[in-house]
Amino acid sequence: MDPQLSAVADGGAPQSLTREQVSARLREVALFQGLGDADLDEILRISESMRVDGGEYVFEEGERGDHFYVIVHGSVELRKTSGGEKRRLAVLKAGQAFGEMALLNHTPRSASAYALEDTYMLSVSRAAFSEILGGDSLSVRLLKNLSKALWATSVRLASQQAKVGATDTGQETLSEFNRLLRARILPRVTPRVSGYDIAASTLAPRQGAGSTSWDWFVLTDGRPAFYVLKAVSGDLFSAQRLAAVRLLLRSAAADAFPNLGAMVTRVNRGLRAGWVEGLSGPVMLGLVALADGAAEWVEAGAVTGLVARARGFVEDLSTGSPPLGEDVDHEYASSVVLLGARDRVVALTGSHGNATEVVESELLPEYASNARDALAKLLGGLEPIPVEGEDPADVSATIITRTASGS
Repeated sequence: MDPQLSAVADGGAPQSLTREQVSARLREVALFQGLGDADLDEILRISESMRVDGGEYVFEEGERGDHFYVIVHGSVELRKTSGGEKRRLAVLKAGQAFGEMALLNHTPRSASAYALEDTYMLSVSRAAFSEILGGDSLSVRLLKNLSKALWATSVRLASQQAKVGATDTGQETLSEFNRLLRARILPRVTPRVSGYDIAASTLAPRQGAGSTSWDWFVLTDGRPAFYVLKAVSGDLFSAQRLAAVRLLLRSAAADAFPNLGAMVTRVNRGLRAGWVEGLSGPVMLGLVALADGAAEWVEAGAVTGLVARARGFVEDLSTGSPPLGEDVDHEYASSVVLLGARDRVVALTGSHGNATEVVESELLPEYASNARDALAKLLGGLEPIPVEGEDPADVSATIITRTASGS
C-alpha cells in the first residue's frame, strides 16, 4: 500500500520542531554517529521530507528498497511475516532509523514498516547517499560487496527473531551485521612456522562492536607476517575499516619493500587515498614478520608490543606512531629484534594498563607451556583501560614463541 506523502514545514518536521531539533534527531541515528555539523548539514541537504498517515505502510516486506528513513516525529513498527502472520520485530520512535540496507544494494525489504500514528520522517535515496560518499570508491565497492554476501544472513537473523518474538532496533541489526562481517575476515587456522610456536585469537563478545581482528600473510622474501588490527572508533563501520586495511596489507605484500615500515607507509597512504568521510576511520596496527631467530616489528597507533625474554624480563616495542589513516605524511619505521630460544613476541590490540604485569607474572615463569596456553593466560588476566568510542571487551592478540630446538 502506497503511503500518503505531503510536504512538511521546516525540513520534514511538524511546525513545533526547528531545523536544529531535526539535526539533533539525525545525530541520534547510529549510522551517523561521529559525524560533524557539516556532515549532518549535507545529509539534511539530500533528505526529502515525508509524512505517513497512521495505519499506512511505509513499505512492505519483499519490495525493492531504494530509500533510508529517519523518524523525526511519530512511531513505526517493523513487522516480519512468519507462519502467514505479520509479527512485530520492533517499534521505532523519533531519532531512530530503518531501511539502511537500501543505501548499499537494491535488495528486497526483509520486513515491513508500518506507521502506528501520523509520522514525519526524512527520506534519503540510495543515489543521493552514494553521491556524497564519493561515488564508486574502493571503500564503497567493498562495503557493497560485503553487504551482498551477508544479506541472506541478515534475513535469516530477522526471521529467527520473529519466531521467538525478539525485539530489535536498527542499531542492533547493524551491529550484528558488523560482527558477521568481521567473522568473515578472521583466519580459520593459525599456520605452522618452522622454529616457532604461534597462537592467535580474537575475543568476539556477543554484543561487541566487532572492532578488532588478526590475520597473517607471506612477504615476497618468504617471511611469514602476523598482525593485529583495531578500529579506533568501535562504531557500526568498524569491520569495514578492518576489511579495508586487510585488503591493502595483502595487496602491498605482493611487492618488495626495504622494510616493514615502508610497507605500512604505503598502506597508510592508500587508506587515505580512498577515504570517505563518515565511513572511513583510523585503524591501529601491530605487525611482526618472522625470520630465523629474528622478528621485525612495526606499529601504528596504541597497540601493545612486548618481548618476553626467557632470561626473565620484558621489553616494550611500542613507539607511539599514529594510527593508519590519521596522518597521510607519516613515515613509519620498523625495528628488528633478535630472538633466542623460548623468547616470546606478544602483540595485543588496545591499551591495557596491566599487560606488562600479566606477561611478567603469567608468561615468564612457565616457559614449558605452549603458545596457546600462554595466550589464554594473557587474555584472561587483562584489564583494559576504558577509552571513549572503544569496546574494551573486543580484543585480538598474537603470541609467537621461538622454540628451543629452532625447528
